[in-house]
Amino acid sequence: MGIRDRSGAALRRLVDEGVLTEAQRDAVAKALVAERTKPESPGRLLAEIAAYIGAGSMLGALALLLTSSWDDLQRTGRIVIFGLVSIGLALGGIALAGGTAGLFTRTRGAHTSRSRLAAVLFALASVSVAVTVGSVFESGDSDTALVCACGAGLVVAVLGYLALPSVIGIFAVAWYSVVLILVVLDEVFDVDEVWVGLGLLGLGGLWFAVTRFGLFVENWSGYVIAILIADSGAVTVDGSPDQWGFVLTALVAVVCFVLYATQRSAVLVIGGSVTVALAVGMAVTSRFDGEVGVMVGIVIVSAVVLAIGAFLLTRSSKPAD
Repeated sequence: MGIRDRSGAALRRLVDEGVLTEAQRDAVAKALVAERTKPESPGRLLAEIAAYIGAGSMLGALALLLTSSWDDLQRTGRIVIFGLVSIGLALGGIALAGGTAGLFTRTRGAHTSRSRLAAVLFALASVSVAVTVGSVFESGDSDTALVCACGAGLVVAVLGYLALPSVIGIFAVAWYSVVLILVVLDEVFDVDEVWVGLGLLGLGGLWFAVTRFGLFVENWSGYVIAILIADSGAVTVDGSPDQWGFVLTALVAVVCFVLYATQRSAVLVIGGSVTVALAVGMAVTSRFDGEVGVMVGIVIVSAVVLAIGAFLLTRSSKPAD
């Protein structure tokens, strides 16, 4: 449910409880719409763009420092530099969010220029913290250092999202969760490719679950991440000698459509349709060696199903006599 829908539901509840009259509800609704659609001043817009340029430049500088100057810096120096950067980014994000009072309030998200920039700073802080922790454990086993770095980045990304819900925060959490799974399964345990794929499928299922239970302010982004991760896992499984990943891909599509039946999110029906197409392509390639006759048959059957669905949808939308 979007913010506009939640606002409308809250206003309706206040009317039902007798707190507001219908006229007062309409006045409040109009004021909210006017506030959301009020254009920002050119100066404020330029300031926000300049701040994002600065944030992007900082990310580029961090990446350059990691790739070109890593060996030139002593381990202690890296810990101090990136530790201070992490503290600075966190404090800057807190200040932009309006102090600690503006954090960890689910009803408030990154919907203003200040809070959007704060969310970006929190995401950057997760990168800096990951580098700091990785440097701390660098003297030991490299796999341990990598796992600790990814784990620390994930924790900070989750805290950043909980403090100030935002789309960039969700994608930061998704990035670290995927990297952590890949590092643990592939680098630490060195499992076969099929287990890596199943691990990604399990992670995708977890993202489906937490999104469905409303743990994210923006549900569509959670579902996008869940579909991408689950489909990636199915494709990875399909790369195994048995090549049965198309079955798992079809199951991902089923999950999308089942969830769509309970929660009308366009991402679910679009993602389910794309996943069906992916499953069909994988099945034809792996089981039928790309035979033309099979593909033509699938096109015909798909056209029939589409026609039936469109006909039933048209019939169901007709007004009753």
